[in-house]
Amino acid sequence: MTVNITSQYTDEYYKDQIAPSLESARIFLGHLWKYYQPQSVVDVGCGRGAWLKACHELGSSELFGLDGDWNNQAAMIDDHIRFRAIDLNRPFTLDGRVELAMSVEVAEHLEPASSAAFVESLTRAADAVVFGAAYLRQNGPTHINERRHSWWAHLFQKNGYVPFDLFRPSLWGDEQIPFWYRQNTFLYARKNSPVYATLKAAGFAELLDLRFLDCIHPVLFELRTSFDLGFRDHLGMLVPSLLRAMRKKRQNRH
Repeated sequence: MTVNITSQYTDEYYKDQIAPSLESARIFLGHLWKYYQPQSVVDVGCGRGAWLKACHELGSSELFGLDGDWNNQAAMIDDHIRFRAIDLNRPFTLDGRVELAMSVEVAEHLEPASSAAFVESLTRAADAVVFGAAYLRQNGPTHINERRHSWWAHLFQKNGYVPFDLFRPSLWGDEQIPFWYRQNTFLYARKNSPVYATLKAAGFAELLDLRFLDCIHPVLFELRTSFDLGFRDHLGMLVPSLLRAMRKKRQNRH
């Protein structure tokens, strides 16, 4: 399934999106930087560069942004970002590797058939990947590829990367951050790489049972159940009315 998402990503969209994205990035990446301080970072699906700007504020010196051609170099909110337009549904490469790759709230917009190649491209870019994609029934605009987090984790595992649940224990209840970042964002590291060793030395363990990735944030749970209950209530009122109308129609026939 293919959708045209260009019409969504307008100046008006980014005017509302940049500030909360930047604030969330500062919190998430500030937590990561306690344990790992990459100098070179690529953000795939970078938008106007909010997460890269947060990296620059934390000390990263090489910033690369990749996104669709609805964005461009002039639109980046940090002059240090080097932007390149790509087709996110096709494999991509960098000129060399970086120390951290990011892709947050992007993969749910991609064609399902491109998922494996997208993950493989991220793992070719860096030994550490901050990755988050919308969970099932998050139901945002142009979401055509919502998945369980464990499904994505299996793709990373095929490339030799394992998940660290670095963010949720500390940020799960931080209401400054939109729930989708708290629900969906994980750190993946290449098994036995230097960053993997750094995380282990800091006391973190890779998540061995991938089913724990699929915990649903209470906000998402409440949103979906309130919708379902509302829909069932609506049906509860609609069905008796429909039956009465059908009975009346049969009576009129006689």
